[in-house]
Amino acid sequence: MTECSLCGKVEMTFTCMYCGNQFCTEHRLPESHGCPGLLLARDATSKHVSDTFSGELRDEEEDSEQTIKKGPLQRQSILKSVKKSRFSKQEIRDLSIASILVVLVSVSIIGSGYQPLGLVWGFVQIWVIVAEGFSWFPPAMIGAFLFSFLTHELAHKFVAQHYGMWSEFRMMMQGYYLSAIAILLSFPIFGTGAVFTSAAPNESAGGKTKVAGPASNLLIGGVVMVCTAIVTILQIPLAFYAVIFANYIMTLNAILGLFNMIPLEPFDGAAIFRWNKTVWAATSVLLLVVLAWASFVFIL
Repeated sequence: MTECSLCGKVEMTFTCMYCGNQFCTEHRLPESHGCPGLLLARDATSKHVSDTFSGELRDEEEDSEQTIKKGPLQRQSILKSVKKSRFSKQEIRDLSIASILVVLVSVSIIGSGYQPLGLVWGFVQIWVIVAEGFSWFPPAMIGAFLFSFLTHELAHKFVAQHYGMWSEFRMMMQGYYLSAIAILLSFPIFGTGAVFTSAAPNESAGGKTKVAGPASNLLIGGVVMVCTAIVTILQIPLAFYAVIFANYIMTLNAILGLFNMIPLEPFDGAAIFRWNKTVWAATSVLLLVVLAWASFVFIL
């Protein structure tokens, strides 16, 4: 019994002959899981036909010879096409759904002092804050959460594509449940979906693809940490909502990064830990530093 690479269902799985991943009964057909290997095979065939067609019919022996001759060029063309940052219609749809859920979670966090009705009171709090003259604050809070989420997921995608892997974001059924819990508890649970990739060419490429997400959160939180450190050293006074916003960005990204650094499947940290324990430890420690600094700034 293994886990389906697309939906996460644990049952008897089938190995796809095109991409090599494991899928449940529902998603075992290449068309059912948007198989990248099948797409590449079709692209290669179309490319071969368009490159070799001269207006006259060719026999099978000539086609075979031409395919052998152009094999390396075709593989290079396929690799370049995978490296392009392409988004399928299904991926755009799933990212849109996930973004809406993230926005609702961020609104719930704004009203987190009124659990378990954080979402309802979040909208009330937004109205109050805007009425007080701080209309920039709610959009900034929501935008920061959405930006952190998209940066994390797209970092996985782009690094995977850099190494020639098929990579797309997909919503998962448990993602809807986790989002509902996050909205009710006003807690930034990072589990609406995941970026699925084809098999990595080597362990290093797989590890770097996994660490790209938490590293992006570390970068965002680290930049804000440096800025707040400079402000603190220079003793520049900040408005109350500015301090809250800076604390929010650092805390949010530190939590999202640390959550994904858990060294257990299916978290990113499991693959990172197997690949390079030093990278795993350094990334985790730095995220903890950002979280600690966020608490310090809030106390100040």
